[in-house]
Amino acid sequence: MELMMKLLDRYLAENAGVRVNGNVAADESATRHGEALKANFRRLHTLKFKLTDPTNIGERHVKALCQDYRARKLAPKTISGYLSHLRIFCNRIGKKGLVKDIYYYLPDVPKDELRVKTAAPKSKSWAEAGIDIAEKVREAEALDPRFAVMLMLQVAFGLRRKEVLQLKPWVVDREDKIAVTETKGARPRSIYIDTPVQRWVLDKAKALTKGKNDPFGWKERHDGKSMKGKDVRKASFKYSTGRYNTLMQNLGISKQVSECTGHGLRAQFSENSALLKGLIPPTLGGTPGQMPRDKMEVIRLQNSESLGHSRLSVIPAYHGSYGREGALDGSDRAKDVIEACLKMVTFDQLKPISPERLQQCMALCTELASIGVYDDPRKIQFLWEHYSRRYGIEWLSPTDGENLAAIEASALSIMRSAGSSSMPT
Repeated sequence: MELMMKLLDRYLAENAGVRVNGNVAADESATRHGEALKANFRRLHTLKFKLTDPTNIGERHVKALCQDYRARKLAPKTISGYLSHLRIFCNRIGKKGLVKDIYYYLPDVPKDELRVKTAAPKSKSWAEAGIDIAEKVREAEALDPRFAVMLMLQVAFGLRRKEVLQLKPWVVDREDKIAVTETKGARPRSIYIDTPVQRWVLDKAKALTKGKNDPFGWKERHDGKSMKGKDVRKASFKYSTGRYNTLMQNLGISKQVSECTGHGLRAQFSENSALLKGLIPPTLGGTPGQMPRDKMEVIRLQNSESLGHSRLSVIPAYHGSYGREGALDGSDRAKDVIEACLKMVTFDQLKPISPERLQQCMALCTELASIGVYDDPRKIQFLWEHYSRRYGIEWLSPTDGENLAAIEASALSIMRSAGSSSMPT
């Protein structure tokens, strides 16, 4: 076993830093490849295969691994990942075609049980997991003010962990958008500034960044010591990654504790972006007939681009699936949903409308009146506050006459959290 691990380390030192297409692989990708390979070969050792050289792997070993995956009830996506890394390894050692798909090794298992389902069955966002982002930002502020702004940047612009740590706030600012270059796969993307909170948090990040060419990750350790390593930039990023992970755990955000991760802020950004364009994602209760499919696909493609992708097929992982195209919904769909929710809002949940909000609340009431919804403006304020907290703030200024999707999504969310049996079908 020890010899096999040494040979694997030698292979990884020579190959893990190179992608299949010949480009340089990100450190995170190289680490994942190494961890997956070692897990596979350790498992073969546990299964009593006496391999001393990993290049001697054969079909019987791959089949045994697949049967073991199944016996351990691993998720199809996990199995697919393990096989993918094993396939890359075999291709590189001259055994192309050795690793086939999972169906070949498990012919008696129904294909649907092995198929990787890319569409999210439910929302991955913090808000739908019952986490109040505004409250978490306040908790993060007490732990580390820079970390609090990182959370706000992630939900405002859909940034991955690596992207927020390497973001150069002064450099990316293009007034009406940010131009991000330090991205996964080095694929640059532009993210438009559609809300006041995006501009506010970007300016806050700029104020915390001393050098105009500096990334937003920590330049100094919390103990005051300097970064270690020949390449200070890599040392800084490695330290920042560890510090970010620790702070996220201190915040109680993990699959084990809260059933969501930091990546859930990216999912929340994606949902928020769709709502701003009048589209309710399936993960928030959106129906396939809420608008014509061609219009829906334009919005989803724009959403994909803002996330750093270019394919519609990626969006179901964030939004869920609308299923097959059908007839458009009736004109009363939004009206029925919103009225059902407003009936649930009790007097003790209401509060006076402040003078600075009054005009915006009345504008929301006018917009609702256009679909036949009339109710106490304080209830409308309650719904809009619920929606605003998806952005990590108490109140988001409504857009000019384009807020019905956000209000309907807020109503659906409130009824889901209440376990309402009166939700319209």
